[in-house]
Amino acid sequence: MRLYVLFISVIFSTFLIAQEGAPAVAVLDFEARGVPVYEVETLTDRLRTELASTRAIRLVDRRLLKKILDEQGLQQSGCTTDECAAEVGQLLGAEFMISGSVGKVGNSYTIDARMVSVTTGASVREKSVSYAGEISGLLTEMEILAWQINGLSIPQRLLVKRGGNVAIEKMTVAVLDFDPRGISLLEAKSLTDRFAAELNNTERVILVDRRSMNEVLTEQGYETAECTSEECAAEVGALLGVKYMINGSIGRIGSTFTIDAKMFYVSTGVAEKTKSKTYSGPVDGLITEIELLAWELMEMDPPKRLTGKNRVLGVGVPQVRGKTAFGALLRSTFVPGWGQLYSDRRKTGWSILGSEVALGILAYTQYSAYNTAFNNYNTSSADYIVSEDPTQIAQLRLTSIEYHKEMTSAKDQMNNMIYLIGGIWVGNMIHALLTGPINTAEIDQKSSIQIVYSDELNQPVLRWSIALD
Repeated sequence: MRLYVLFISVIFSTFLIAQEGAPAVAVLDFEARGVPVYEVETLTDRLRTELASTRAIRLVDRRLLKKILDEQGLQQSGCTTDECAAEVGQLLGAEFMISGSVGKVGNSYTIDARMVSVTTGASVREKSVSYAGEISGLLTEMEILAWQINGLSIPQRLLVKRGGNVAIEKMTVAVLDFDPRGISLLEAKSLTDRFAAELNNTERVILVDRRSMNEVLTEQGYETAECTSEECAAEVGALLGVKYMINGSIGRIGSTFTIDAKMFYVSTGVAEKTKSKTYSGPVDGLITEIELLAWELMEMDPPKRLTGKNRVLGVGVPQVRGKTAFGALLRSTFVPGWGQLYSDRRKTGWSILGSEVALGILAYTQYSAYNTAFNNYNTSSADYIVSEDPTQIAQLRLTSIEYHKEMTSAKDQMNNMIYLIGGIWVGNMIHALLTGPINTAEIDQKSSIQIVYSDELNQPVLRWSIALD
C-alpha cells in the first residue's frame, strides 16, 4: 500500500514543478580552487538565483540534488566530470547539468563553467571568465554567467552593474513629426509627441523640445510637416546642434498600419538605426506600438508597463472578448486540467488530468479491496459464531482479525486517495486562476480616454468621454 502513496506523491510533485516548455536544469556547487569553500557556495547560489530569473529554464531544487548526491555517496564539488554530472542528472530527471570551478591566480579570479547534456553526456556550452578585483565583484560575474551559459543576451542592468554603475553617455536627439500617410495630421503629431516622451523615458537621450525645433524650422522657412527629407532633417539638426535626428512615417493600408523610423548622424547623414513595425487594429493602438518603438530604437528592453499591454489594444478602445482567468477557473472547477488546456498550458493541463485519473483508478482499486475484505470478514465472523470446534474457533478468530486489518488498511488508503484527489482539484483551480489569460480586451465601452492634439495648446492632451446611454 505504501507503494501507491509513493506513486501519488511523485505524480503530485511533478505537477507542482512543471513549467511550460522550459528544460529542467540542475546546478552543482562549483569547485573551489584557492578560494574559501563557503564563498564559492555563495557564488553558486547567486548563479542559481539569476538562472531562475532568466525564465529560460526550470531549476531543480537544491535539496533534491543534495539528497541524490548523498545517496550516491558524493559531494557536490566532488562531482567534477561530465560523466558524473550526466549520471546525477539522469537520477534527478534533469535535461542539463551545470558545473564548474572558481579559482584564484595571484590577484585575479577565474570562473569556468559548462553545461552538460544528460542525454549525451557531452558539453553543450562552456564559458570562462577572468576577473581582477575584489572577490565580491564575482557576484555580478556569476549573474552575467547565468545568461551566457543559456546562450541569452546579457541584460543592460548587468552590463551597467559590471561597469560600476557608471552613467551612460546621453546622446543629443531631435525628433521631427512623423509623416502621416492615411492618418490625420493631428494623429501623427500626437503619436510623435508620445514617441518623443517615451524616448526621453529611456534616459539615454537629451531631447530637444518641440518649440526650439519649430523656431529653427520657421527661420528656415519650413513647416514641420514639410521637413521630411534627410537633407532637411540634417540641416535642421546642424542648426540645433544635436548629434542625431529621428524622422519617419506612419502609414495605413486598409486596417493595417505601418511605422517606419530612422535615426541618423547629423554630420554625415548616414542612418545608424532603422526600425519598422506593422500593426493591425484601431488607430489608438498605435500609441503602445510607438512607445515600444522608442525603446527598440535605443536597443533597450521596454519596461513591464509596456510589455504588459495588449499589443493590439489602444487606451479606451473596445475589443473582442478574449480568454479570461475566470474562464480558466470555471473550466478547472468542472474538469481538472481543463482550465490549463484553455490557457494553452497543455503540458500542465494533461499532467493534472492524468494525475486525477490515476488517483481515481487507485481509489477504486482500494474500494474493491475494502469490499472484498469486508465480505470475507463477515463470512469468517459468521462461521466463528456458529462453530463449536475449539481449534476451528481459534483459527476463525485469527482469520477475522486479519480480514479486519485488511479492511481497515484499504479504507485508510482509499480515504488518502480521496483527500489527494480533492487537494489536487482545489490546487488545479487556484493554479488555473493565477496563471490564466488576462483579458485586456474586456473594456467598458461606455467610457473612453483618448489622446488628441490641441492646436490651441500646441501639445497633446487627454480627452475623457462618457456615453450617456
